[in-house]
Amino acid sequence: MVWRLTGTFLTRVCLLGALAALGACGTAPYVDSRREAGQTTPVGWSTPDRVAICYSSNSTTPAAVLRLAESECAKTGRTAKFDSQDVGGCVLLAPTRAFFQCVAKG
Repeated sequence: MVWRLTGTFLTRVCLLGALAALGACGTAPYVDSRREAGQTTPVGWSTPDRVAICYSSNSTTPAAVLRLAESECAKTGRTAKFDSQDVGGCVLLAPTRAFFQCVAKG
């Protein structure tokens, strides 16, 4: 019985270690602009006026996130201004979500 508990414990420790290592890897930042098939309205958080960028704070710099937001806002001739951020709103490998308002240049 002791061996079984130890084996279960070791399995859990190994799984937690693997998840921690996977979480440190991260993924490239992306715009949360998901849409349902055949629909034009977004189900993701991004709109033309407010861009949502999902990223891993372990592997992505703030400058990279800002560059992506700037490129999205540039599509409408505006610039990105940081608004807020939260954690847990995106996928496991990119859990942090930053919001930027697209504002007039100048």
